[in-house]
Amino acid sequence: MPLPPASASVALLDKAIGQLDAILGATTAQAVPKGSKGQAAPAKAAAPVPPPAQPAQQPAVTHEAHALYQKALLKVARVLEVEEVPNSDKLYKLAVDVGGEQRQVCAGLRQFVPREQLQGRLVVAVCNLKPAKLAGVASEAMLLAADREDASGRVVRMLEPPPGSQPGDQVFLEGGAPSTDAPKQVKGEVWKGVASALNVAKGHKASVAGVPLVTGKGAVTVPSDIPEGASIR
Repeated sequence: MPLPPASASVALLDKAIGQLDAILGATTAQAVPKGSKGQAAPAKAAAPVPPPAQPAQQPAVTHEAHALYQKALLKVARVLEVEEVPNSDKLYKLAVDVGGEQRQVCAGLRQFVPREQLQGRLVVAVCNLKPAKLAGVASEAMLLAADREDASGRVVRMLEPPPGSQPGDQVFLEGGAPSTDAPKQVKGEVWKGVASALNVAKGHKASVAGVPLVTGKGAVTVPSDIPEGASIR
């Protein structure tokens, strides 16, 4: 077979080269972003991966008052009887059931809590304080209440055990357990350390230095008209 003239061979070679340039140019145009002047766009940095979420932590029982609280014995009590103390405009004499045991309590609530609001209700009582006498009336426990001041004066509200509580249920720190070794009578300075840390925490919960007081049924609370940070005594 005769070979094509040299000029024809050159023309065919030029055509093949042109087709190859067209293919390479189209490929480069797809790989290189417009306006990059032939240079490949820099790779985007990978977004930082956030650290895994940490589980919510329970409040650490580190405050001195938390340790002192283990020596106090607080229980749910039911008010059985309420009487006015003669010759006093401040005191009630109450009979309360603290769980199979009845005690007499003298409380300075008469000016703040109507008698009918106490009769039959559940309250929180400190049960291992040294017995005392107020206006000559023996008191074998102390009832806890929260208070606040407003334009009309002092407002007092009793602590409220959670629904389902029964007389004798022990009140302990959230995250802990009922005390098994509370002394029969807590020392005055120990209770003073606990009492100074009693206040209302977030969610209207009674607390010791921010750690809620609870029973096996839930948190001990105060009515909503008592603000966070209010004292309990």
